[in-house]
Amino acid sequence: MEIFLLIIIALLAAYIVILHIKLSKRDILLGKLIEKRPGHNISKEYSSLAEEKILDEKVLDFIFSDIPEARVYLHYTKRKEDAENILREGFRFADSFYKTAFQITPDRLELIVKHNSKKYFGEFVVVICIAENIIRFYNDEISKAGVKNCHFENILTERPPDKNDNADTIYILPPKYIKGFINYSTGEIFSNPLYNYNYTSPWFSINLKKIKRNC
Repeated sequence: MEIFLLIIIALLAAYIVILHIKLSKRDILLGKLIEKRPGHNISKEYSSLAEEKILDEKVLDFIFSDIPEARVYLHYTKRKEDAENILREGFRFADSFYKTAFQITPDRLELIVKHNSKKYFGEFVVVICIAENIIRFYNDEISKAGVKNCHFENILTERPPDKNDNADTIYILPPKYIKGFINYSTGEIFSNPLYNYNYTSPWFSINLKKIKRNC
């Protein structure tokens, strides 16, 4: 009898945990949708999302299709010319591209939350994909070398880093890692013919050696 009661209690506890996770995700979504701005209301946000194309199946397939083989990041920009320039020349970032790009997983709720927090930066969404095995390799090498304040993306560049006016170190991720970009208002998809998330360059090994020497 005691064993039976323990099983029931364990099942109830598991159910409560699952329910709590689902409610937490829902609360996160609602919290993002209902931001404290003048004239803001939830029906307006849902209406806005419905008019956008970020959840169109072809857009979702374009964003998610290389997961789990590749890690996917999104970057929002206002001008189509800037997105096209990233396709041609690569993605410029200061210190780490986490400052202006964020990782995404095949969780639609997560995508909605992050999209609603970033969409005001522009309607053009650049999709960046890098093979998981490349990321793991350079993360492991950085860790084994004991290098501090270095991210794997600092190694994945074919040009020497530079400084901007704010003395930030500027890196350029090769255009091969840019899958393309989308317009979330129209659903248009612009693919990059150079795209290859498995791309490697001799420069990556050179960059790694330099970092190890300087640590």
